Amino acid sequence: MFNTEIINKYKYYRASKSTLCKQSEFILYPLLFIFLLLSSYNGFSQISVQKNNNQVQIKNIEIDSADTRIVNVRSIQIVGNKKTKNRIITREIDIEPGLGYTLLELRKLVKLDENKIFNTGLFNSVQGEIAFIESGGNDVEVKFFIEERWYIWPSIIFNLADRNFSDWLFNQDAATDRFEYGFRFDQFNVRGLNEKLRVMAQFGFKRRFTMGYRIPYINKKQKLGIGFNSSYSEFDQIDIKNIKDKREFIDADSLFGDNSGRNLLSTRFYTSLDFTYRENFYNAHAVALSYNQISVADTIAILNPDYLGNGKSVQRSLNLRYNFRRDFRDRNNYPLKGFLIDVTVEKNGLGIFNDINQGSLNLKVSRYKPLKHNFNIASSITAYTSFPQNQPYTTLNGLGFANELLKGYELYVIQGQHYIMHKSELKKRLFSIEANLGKLMPLKQFRKVPIAGYVKIYFDQGYVENNLDISTGSILSNRYLYSYGVGVDLVTYYDAVLRLEYSVNALNEAGFFINVKAGI
Repeated sequence: MFNTEIINKYKYYRASKSTLCKQSEFILYPLLFIFLLLSSYNGFSQISVQKNNNQVQIKNIEIDSADTRIVNVRSIQIVGNKKTKNRIITREIDIEPGLGYTLLELRKLVKLDENKIFNTGLFNSVQGEIAFIESGGNDVEVKFFIEERWYIWPSIIFNLADRNFSDWLFNQDAATDRFEYGFRFDQFNVRGLNEKLRVMAQFGFKRRFTMGYRIPYINKKQKLGIGFNSSYSEFDQIDIKNIKDKREFIDADSLFGDNSGRNLLSTRFYTSLDFTYRENFYNAHAVALSYNQISVADTIAILNPDYLGNGKSVQRSLNLRYNFRRDFRDRNNYPLKGFLIDVTVEKNGLGIFNDINQGSLNLKVSRYKPLKHNFNIASSITAYTSFPQNQPYTTLNGLGFANELLKGYELYVIQGQHYIMHKSELKKRLFSIEANLGKLMPLKQFRKVPIAGYVKIYFDQGYVENNLDISTGSILSNRYLYSYGVGVDLVTYYDAVLRLEYSVNALNEAGFFINVKAGI
């Protein structure tokens, strides 16, 4: 009888959910999204727009016919770093003083080193320069002019709890109780050594408390690093099932009543210790050992026995993850040139608690190529496989989270044990400008505002395999998926990428979608 009462309450909640939160004014949504975009900047980020990316300034010589001459690098100078230690910057420089290079080769190396220094995320701009010490001589001095960014970020959290803006607007009826707010403090480049500290207290839809610290280099050769992270989260609303590839949420008030006080449906504790090994400029390895504990109310285990598996209300696991990354991209957050190979092997459950035994392999390869007349082409393929066939709802992966998303399917979460995804796009740069606010902005790190705009066409395709009994009526797993469309990307500093896209998917559904971060 108790079970029947719970299930009836859940059915009533599902039936009435679509009528909730209709009092919000639609005219406020665009303004709200802009505010959310501004408030979601990650302090650890970079400027994506720089002028003359393919040019290195050469002083004291005419360069029309000088590219074939051999030059000797007398010295390397770093100009502009007030906080950052020299060794953090020179770690990214491949050029060696005392060696000879052709001028053409040296220009290419300076540009590559420029990109590597910039991709540390510590600087607003990096500009390399080759200066001949004596006119007519072969000795040169290489200089890197850098502008340090702002490193202390106390910030107010005001985010949507949902996967993206469209998910909140359409699937959750723009519910006003799905916001997360609080305070976050980020300190980057601690001690001038690129160390990172984060402390966060978040409330609202999800209560979360987090602390983490990362040291990129702990040895003299600057190859070994270490970091830790811990978080505790509380939920009075959770997604309990995936029905027709859309998550169904339930809240504590619908089960226990509005006057029952604050009831939690789930709590989660996570802590990890990871070690990194940066083999060379472009290859990096990471090994992480983590502990994860999820607890849910008994009611949740009754409504969905597969939520944690076998009707459990507590799931504990010790996990091990290995990641290899080969990154030759010119810019991390909005690359236009280069390639990326990323491989992750993960084992959840090492036999200590016996609550879960799950393994996975994820492979991603991306390629970016500039074309003539400010055109660029990009393509990526992602493949994921996992075992065993039967997996708890909370750990069953798929397409729909973060950047594992096919354009045009922003409203869906397509779960499965295996998937493959391919994305491709052709874009043209419309403009690239840099505004200087001058004395209107008292902080020098924010005076220059670069912004670039790209128009693009794209085609995405993928397949999600789900070997479970499809009792939730999935319409998108175990079938070929595709989408195509047109869009505009706006790119500015501090990792801000705004994507405005019109997509058509395999269900012949068409829509306008707003996303942040690069699509590939």
